[in-house]
Amino acid sequence: MVPAALCIALIQQPPRDLSRRVAAAYEWVARIGHEMGDSIWPGYRPDTIPVLYLLRGRGTLLLGWAGALPPGFAPDSVAGGAGWQAAIDQGAANTAAELLGRGAAQVVVDTQSIASLVGLTAHEAFHVFERASRTEGRRFGRGENSFLVTRYPVFDPQNEAGMALEGRILAAAESVRTQAERRALAREFLAVRESRQRALGAELAEFEQLAELNEGLAEYALVRAVQLAARRRDFPDRTGAEHLQAGKRVGLHKLTEDVTLSIRLRYYATGPALGELLDALEGPAWKSRLMNQNLTVQEVLADASGYRVTELALRRRAETQFVLASLRRGADSGVAGLRALRRKQVDSILGAPGVLLTVTVEGRSLGLCGFDPQNLLQVEPGVLLHTRWVVACMGDAFQATFNTPVVQDRNVETLRAVVGADSTVKVTVNGAEVRIESPVVSLRASKADISRDGRVLTVKIKT
Repeated sequence: MVPAALCIALIQQPPRDLSRRVAAAYEWVARIGHEMGDSIWPGYRPDTIPVLYLLRGRGTLLLGWAGALPPGFAPDSVAGGAGWQAAIDQGAANTAAELLGRGAAQVVVDTQSIASLVGLTAHEAFHVFERASRTEGRRFGRGENSFLVTRYPVFDPQNEAGMALEGRILAAAESVRTQAERRALAREFLAVRESRQRALGAELAEFEQLAELNEGLAEYALVRAVQLAARRRDFPDRTGAEHLQAGKRVGLHKLTEDVTLSIRLRYYATGPALGELLDALEGPAWKSRLMNQNLTVQEVLADASGYRVTELALRRRAETQFVLASLRRGADSGVAGLRALRRKQVDSILGAPGVLLTVTVEGRSLGLCGFDPQNLLQVEPGVLLHTRWVVACMGDAFQATFNTPVVQDRNVETLRAVVGADSTVKVTVNGAEVRIESPVVSLRASKADISRDGRVLTVKIKT
């Protein structure tokens, strides 16, 4: 009979065969990342990114962690610095996670081969890299609006046929031998895709392009990492690597056929195929250009394949013929003048005699339930001047109708307006509720703080 305490201890230990396979896969990712990380993507170093391997029904194996292990993890002998926690979130998925403020890849482990684990680790670590590289206004690392899958036209035969055709073209591009053939197929792909996306509409076309940047490039990292590992003589799972590559080719041929899966997974197939086509057309240079010029994969392919050569030539001819440089100097001067004019307008409006009402809110956005587009002017990015009328609202918490000019600053969520002389402005406070009435404003806030400083009356909406 085995003592109960020993049984519990055995259950809490990681399964040795599985944990050794996981450690071997991570070691290959770290090795490729350290020696050839830039060959996957510029600046990508998966060897510096810790990984949480969630072993189904067993626990969590932490590898690649630098320093003392996080609370709840015990040292494990499977690898240097490894940690083990006999607990797992059964609903967890492959994703980019965070552990003690550090980005970490999270990989769910069942019965995957070493090659598959190498790929999955590289994929999720790439998402950590994308997040760390995210910059305001840049597409790389931004991710797509996944909610749009709820209204993607999966019942549109024309769109489905077009997507299937794109998969066939990309599959064909993998088997041709010459650059001329690759460029020709790349141009065909772009012609088909742009035609399909025009019918799809701008919002869903952007969803596709950002999904390809997000998941597509992470899957490219998966494919590339496995390729680089499999080129080494001592890689233990060449069969798994070949199976993975063959599966990608089949996936392109069957891009729209598996109706049991989310359409988002289509970009897991097109992304790496586009990446490999770009590698074949111009080597690794496309990756830096994509990031530096804020491009999508689709846009980089158009450049690399010469798809827009005629367009570029026509544009340059027009720029020379009509002296674009002079037009740009005029536009720079005009924009500078416009900025100064709008600031002067705002100063004049807010400097008018009377009570200056300022409405602020923290943690939420002030919405608009009504405005006059014919009388709306931009002052600065995020700052609007409603010159005549606007209705601001925030559910049941706040509503205000202004029949006077209002300056709305969406950067800090404020509204400012001169709402009349003191004698015409009536303020009513009933507990937390605030009401303000004047000939040009009617405001109600169900919960707010109100204060007065000279002519400035401030209402801080509470949420």
